[in-house]
Parts: sequence; structure tokens; C-alpha cells
Amino acid sequence: MAALKFTSEERKEIYRLIILLNGSLQFIVLRLEELSKAKILDSKYHKEIKELTQKVQTQMDALMEPKDPKP
Repeated sequence: MAALKFTSEERKEIYRLIILLNGSLQFIVLRLEELSKAKILDSKYHKEIKELTQKVQTQMDALMEPKDPKP
């Protein structure tokens, strides 16, 4: 994937959106955990969703990391 370039204002807005999305994803994981503990949700499904959520968060964070220019 090509390196993405953002202005400081674009980067600020993207960070804001990522923070909101991370909070939403965390909320979902916690609710799924509650359902799993109550035996309403299969714990295997909860584990899969949690792993997928962590993967999405990691990929979003990686997109925002500054890339070193190639010489």
C-alpha cells in the first residue's frame, strides 16, 4: 500500500475519528464479554470478534504512523 500523506489538520481529524472508533469498538467488546459471561453468546464468537477488533485497531494505528522517506 502506498504511504498516505495528510496535512496537520487532516491528521488531527483522523486521530479524532480513530479515538471515537476505538472507543466504540471497546464498548462493543465489553458488551459482547457481558453476553458471553451470561452464556447468551458463545465464548468462541466473543474471542473471534475481540481478535478482529484488535486487528482493526492495529491496522488503523499503523496507517497513522509516519513513514520514513526512502533514500
